[in-house]
Amino acid sequence: MSLKDDLRPTGRNRVIDLVQAAGVNVADWGNYSRGPAFASVNPKYCYEWAFVDPSGIVVLNRWHRNIEERGGAVSVTTNMRKTSREHVARKSKDVWIKRSARMDDAIRLAFEAKAKVRVIVNDGDMRTANDPKAKASVVRGRLLDPVPWSIKQYDAKSGQCVLVRGDVDALAVDQFQVQPPGDTEPERVDVHGMAFVRSAAVRAAVLIRAKKRCEFCGQPGFVTKGGGVFLETHHIIPLSEGGADTVENAAAVCPTHHREAHHGASAAVIRDFLLEVATRARAR
Repeated sequence: MSLKDDLRPTGRNRVIDLVQAAGVNVADWGNYSRGPAFASVNPKYCYEWAFVDPSGIVVLNRWHRNIEERGGAVSVTTNMRKTSREHVARKSKDVWIKRSARMDDAIRLAFEAKAKVRVIVNDGDMRTANDPKAKASVVRGRLLDPVPWSIKQYDAKSGQCVLVRGDVDALAVDQFQVQPPGDTEPERVDVHGMAFVRSAAVRAAVLIRAKKRCEFCGQPGFVTKGGGVFLETHHIIPLSEGGADTVENAAAVCPTHHREAHHGASAAVIRDFLLEVATRARAR
């Protein structure tokens, strides 16, 4: 399963709950005619495309179908300023013009302030952008990505923007994302039997937690030809022994200690140490 597949929403969470979970203050949502009991449906907020908290948190709504995945990197390329101008040219609803312009402002702010960006991923029936008379979009699934995003590029003149999932400074990659030298196409073979499915989201979360260093020895991973920092993701208690495919049972380690964790005389020591690391990280 790919990272993008893992980001497909399976439940329709409320916008107010996801925005609040991202760290944005939602106290003002209840300040309207229907009162606090109906805060979640306040039209001033619940249909917005971007949310900015004074503390520096920026939350963006993005459609799952517009998310791209290449070489283990998840990104979105967008230009909300251009979108706003196109709505003006098509004489679209005024609210669409304003929402797209506000999203461009939010992206610009995040880029200039190097602010934390959280992404709400939406799935459902997306309105046809070039048809001002098209029916409104219908969201059937919605989730808050647990991994923060970064603004990799933002052109202040044009509004062109590239959002990337994770740390923009140096993307961490593991053994499942790096193609062997000289290979242009993966070999296709007919295999029969059982195989363990590893969650791409778990691997990504562990790589981010490790901050580009082996979680056992503390040494930084090496830089790949593509500019990423390489570490190997490892199930502390192997899946074959009943270990869970969860962040609490996974670690990012250098290749040497990955092999030692499986085959070395110190395997039990490494296992206990990494379990403690993962437990402490979860408690924070």
